[in-house]
Amino acid sequence: MRSVLDEEIRMVTLALHKDGYAAYNTANCALYKVWRGGVHWDGAVFNNVKTVQPVSWGDAYLQKPSNDKPWKIQQNGDSIAVEPQCKGYFLENNQLTFQYQLRVSEDQIVTIFEQPEFLPLKNGKVGFQRTFRTAGVQDNLTIWNGDIQLPANGEEVFAEYFEPFPSNDANSVQQSLASQNLLDRHGCNTCHEPDEQTIGPSYRQLAAKYGSEPDRETFGQLRQKVIEGGSGAWGDVPMLPHPNISRDVITGLIYQILAYEPDYDDLAAANDRVIDSDSGTAPGTPGFGSALEGLHPGLRVQTIRPEGFKPRVGGLDFLSDGRLLVSTWDEVGAVYALDGVQTGDPGQIQIKRIAEGLAEPLGLKVVNDEIFVLQKQELTQLVDHDGDGITDEYRSVSNAWDATTDFHEFSYGLQYKDGFFYASLGLAQRLKETELNVPDRGSVIKIAKDGTFEKVIIGLRQPNGIGFGPENELFITDNQGQWVPASKLIHVQEGQFHGSQHRRGDAYKNLKMSSPTVWLPQDEIGNSPSQPVLIPEGTYHGQMLHGDVTHGGLKRVFLEKVNGSYQGAVFRFTQGLEAGINRVVWGPDKALYVGGVGMTSNWGWNGAQYGLQRLEFTNDIAFEVLRIQATPTGFALTFTEPLAEGHGEKPDDYTLQQWWYETTSRYGGDKMDLESLSPSKVTVSADRETVHLEIPGLSENSVVYFLLNDELRSSSGQSLWAGEAWYTLNSIPN
Repeated sequence: MRSVLDEEIRMVTLALHKDGYAAYNTANCALYKVWRGGVHWDGAVFNNVKTVQPVSWGDAYLQKPSNDKPWKIQQNGDSIAVEPQCKGYFLENNQLTFQYQLRVSEDQIVTIFEQPEFLPLKNGKVGFQRTFRTAGVQDNLTIWNGDIQLPANGEEVFAEYFEPFPSNDANSVQQSLASQNLLDRHGCNTCHEPDEQTIGPSYRQLAAKYGSEPDRETFGQLRQKVIEGGSGAWGDVPMLPHPNISRDVITGLIYQILAYEPDYDDLAAANDRVIDSDSGTAPGTPGFGSALEGLHPGLRVQTIRPEGFKPRVGGLDFLSDGRLLVSTWDEVGAVYALDGVQTGDPGQIQIKRIAEGLAEPLGLKVVNDEIFVLQKQELTQLVDHDGDGITDEYRSVSNAWDATTDFHEFSYGLQYKDGFFYASLGLAQRLKETELNVPDRGSVIKIAKDGTFEKVIIGLRQPNGIGFGPENELFITDNQGQWVPASKLIHVQEGQFHGSQHRRGDAYKNLKMSSPTVWLPQDEIGNSPSQPVLIPEGTYHGQMLHGDVTHGGLKRVFLEKVNGSYQGAVFRFTQGLEAGINRVVWGPDKALYVGGVGMTSNWGWNGAQYGLQRLEFTNDIAFEVLRIQATPTGFALTFTEPLAEGHGEKPDDYTLQQWWYETTSRYGGDKMDLESLSPSKVTVSADRETVHLEIPGLSENSVVYFLLNDELRSSSGQSLWAGEAWYTLNSIPN
């Protein structure tokens, strides 16, 4: 299993025997630990707690320092510096073999294979065996791993025996976890930090509001709030219920939080933000001030999960034979091949697990029928040598980017173009007071097949979406948070900086932020935007769709180039899907396949954690705004059908607002200079499909919100499917 184990970032854990585990660190190609016991599989994919990682427990037969560098080479008796590279591992006959490379010079590489195994008891002792095989060793070289001298271009077996331990202590797991912070163990740090308001209030704000020793009634209310969840006291973001945590543990959590030093100034500022947090769009009917509730009229949906298959989808792509590949963000860390998905009938779909043990595979791409997976800390190729459809080799393509043990350092998505892979790296979110984010995080990276990479853009927070848009240009989405006042859709252009300076020190101090292509206002049209995809044909040809894990459904984006740069409008498109959408891919049958994900925290839609569906575009046309285009004096709104006579001709048919966002160190941000606008002139085209609005007071670098009269009708009598749009006006046309 690949994971962050014992606060080491690139670990492979092997269950070799009922009493024997081994773990290897692929960062330095070294044996880390051999032990009797097990692993407490903590973390978001294992137990829905974001802020912790897996921890080994039990008795160690041997354990190496985490920074151990066992590899040494002597050439003609002289030591030479060498940096090992883990090239992955093979699986054969239920045994794993690592492959390493040691570069002696530009034209000389030594290849080493290592196969670990537990041995049967010998003279009452426990045995651990390492079989080494080498290739490419020239006559003047001697290879060492620690105190083991390896054979030259041959194979040799090394075994070590250990005294057995007494019977397992039933409390070993609990003892190994006792030192962990109680707030970490129960996921409190997912939404709260000691000093800074993020998704929820800081612990210091809570301590200031309730005091270190609240009265019995207040304490009981706090405990009940933790159990039942709810919203309102600190804004609109709900606190999720925690019914499975005991009352005694909740009591301990509350006392630990209220023991923080109070911050009364920050509490006052937080209260001000709650009062001033009016979104400007009062709740209304679905599509008119509130989220849609059903499936778009032009879509047909089919759930394509056979019974018992519950994927939390991290990646989707198709093989040339029509099989759909699905990677899963769960405790299995698997890739599945699904045959028959184009039928839309779960009863006709066959599932085969072709890989497993991957670390949070949130990206998947097929290139010439070769399968590549983006794990948390590695780009990996899955290779099937014997043709049985099961991965035999997990080949490391690249693991060169910076990483830490932070739970939130996700590696998102995977695309391929002109010989290079593209992926995006999320920031660490729970660093210590003195820690900074490592340089490569918060960026889009371009990875060559030789494993080297370069950063394309920087200043991102959590860019959980990457795809191609108009003119085969690369686009990403980024999620609201520190230095990101609202979520974004971004056109990737080399060298850009996109504003996030979270825990960067002065590294980005003098950089100018690039404007997003489209802002996605929080809680209105986006919370956790995910993968964008171009619509290749039909009514919405040339536009884009993207999913959202927390807001749910799919959003539609119309883009246009104004004064040389993309900008445009985002529309509500559809809900009615079984989970928040994380990944999307077009199938060979021209249907859109969507994969859902979620967890029991603030990340998910409507409590759903998994989903896989097929969306087919029908010939039915929904009456809605097809596109909004900026003009020198306002906007032109084009509809999918002509407006009925007498409809859409009055300024009162269009409620408009304008604001801009200020990028600060705060989590999220307010609408700055929020104001209402009104058309001074409305002109309907002769074919009644386009309305031109002249709007005084428009400002560049602003977001313009449109809310249409819900009584508007088309010439065929249809009512509007959705009557809202958010246009990002970076530039007014000349």
